[in-house]
Amino acid sequence: MIKEPESIEDFTLLLLFHMAHVDGSIHPNERDTIFERMTELFPGYFSVEENLMDIELQYPRLGDERVESMLKSSITKFSDVDPLKRKDIYAALFDIINANGRVNQEETTALQVFKSWLLNQ
Repeated sequence: MIKEPESIEDFTLLLLFHMAHVDGSIHPNERDTIFERMTELFPGYFSVEENLMDIELQYPRLGDERVESMLKSSITKFSDVDPLKRKDIYAALFDIINANGRVNQEETTALQVFKSWLLNQ
């Protein structure tokens, strides 16, 4: 079962997946972008593929609203993350929503929810 993230890597992976799924599905380009960006952001995080597969299987049971709530409640846990790393995570979110060639309102709204934490601390 998906649980509250314990590390910034787990938080970021769940956040990227949430951003990709907020429109109701994961496009193959979005999945590839998640993997690529996680590898760039956290080169020492070797379980990206395994954890991504776990999230893909479990996410539908929780749904977008529950996962977003879980992510919001975890933000304070990662308040000491370097501002440059948070900016890089924001850029990855932007890449995710653009990966399938279209951006919809749900994605824009979800991006705004996390923008203030990622860019203004």
